[in-house]
Amino acid sequence: MLGRILVVDDDGVNRKLVSASLDKRDYVVTTASSAYEALAVLAEADIDLVILDIMMPGMSGMEMLSVIRQTRSSSQLPVIMVTAK
Repeated sequence: MLGRILVVDDDGVNRKLVSASLDKRDYVVTTASSAYEALAVLAEADIDLVILDIMMPGMSGMEMLSVIRQTRSSSQLPVIMVTAK
């Protein structure tokens, strides 16, 4: 196992493509379809990296990043922002 990655994207196809690619490379991948679901995962699981969609309904990726940074620095929990656009 190389690390634990949380993939957050409201688009199921994008989420599946990214997670399958990482899984093939021996990462442990957890997925979430919304920022709210992802924040719940982060509260319970030990995650090494978040791959976060910028544009999501409800709470955007940028808003979620702001919530994450209230408790974890970028060195504690790196976040890669992505978009399909």
